[in-house]
Amino acid sequence: MERFAKGVSLLILPLIIEIVYSATKAFFLNDVPIWSFEITLFLYGITAMLGAAYTHREKKHVAVEVLLPHVSPKSQRTLKIISEAVVLFVVLVMLYVSVPNAWKSTIMFERSTHQTPFNPPVWWYRWLIPVSCMLIAYQALRDLLGLAIGRGTDKERKETKHNAA
Repeated sequence: MERFAKGVSLLILPLIIEIVYSATKAFFLNDVPIWSFEITLFLYGITAMLGAAYTHREKKHVAVEVLLPHVSPKSQRTLKIISEAVVLFVVLVMLYVSVPNAWKSTIMFERSTHQTPFNPPVWWYRWLIPVSCMLIAYQALRDLLGLAIGRGTDKERKETKHNAA
């Protein structure tokens, strides 16, 4: 998972290059490449969606922990289990909704609706949502089971190993 996440994070580099190139061309030549808008969407979307599972694994997402520091360890564990169950439920619903949409898009070889001359195929891009939802669901299930059996989340186990060494 670490290598996959680092590979996905490297997609920010072509995104930066593309934005700088487009902005420079627009500024100096008053002309933006026809592919600029869609490529920016694709690169950012891939980075955000595929990075979400790793972000969830590392617990680097935004979390409002108003109750957690003020309750007992047992209650903390219960709140974490509820939280993981909610995440799992949401991504499973998203998976249920997104797979038929991605399938339909694939069958019709859907293309961009932005009506630019570039007009790239987007059916493959529609699969990012189900794939990222599967990755998040996998991680949420791992953390949920770890919490349920008392081993904690992947992040907690990783920190325990690191502190023990």
